[in-house]
Amino acid sequence: MHNPLAILRPAVLEGLLAAGHRWFVRQQYPRGMHPSLKAAFLISAYRNIGEARAHLEAIAADPQRRVYDGNDAADRERLFTAAAQPDGYAIYVSLLAKRKWSPDPATGAAIKQYVRAHTNWKPDRKEDLHVSLFIQFGELFLNLKTKQEEIKIPFSDIEKT
Repeated sequence: MHNPLAILRPAVLEGLLAAGHRWFVRQQYPRGMHPSLKAAFLISAYRNIGEARAHLEAIAADPQRRVYDGNDAADRERLFTAAAQPDGYAIYVSLLAKRKWSPDPATGAAIKQYVRAHTNWKPDRKEDLHVSLFIQFGELFLNLKTKQEEIKIPFSDIEKT
């Protein structure tokens, strides 16, 4: 599975807190797993509790989901413990590891195959397909856009192609 997200580090957590992010949602993150780990988690930061609650509702089936309040001393300590990357765990943050994401050759080919198989788009050779990645409630999505049309799809749909 493709994993473009960054590892949570103390400096990143400090930056999020300083930028006004108070609420942090934890969820399981299968994209971050590998055989030597006990678990991988994703932390998403929010400035308001309403967005954090919406995220929690969207992942209701995740038994490991939790919301942390960055203003609560115990929760803040738990967040910094997570950011220290405890042995056996990988903790990611819902930020891209690279400033600008672009698909690798295999992903690019899968995107082209997806467009051919699942759309009726017939872009001419000069027309570019613009591809961008975004994260919503801990899930990766692609935004595919031509001059006239645009679709948003789960990244996992590309991986199935």
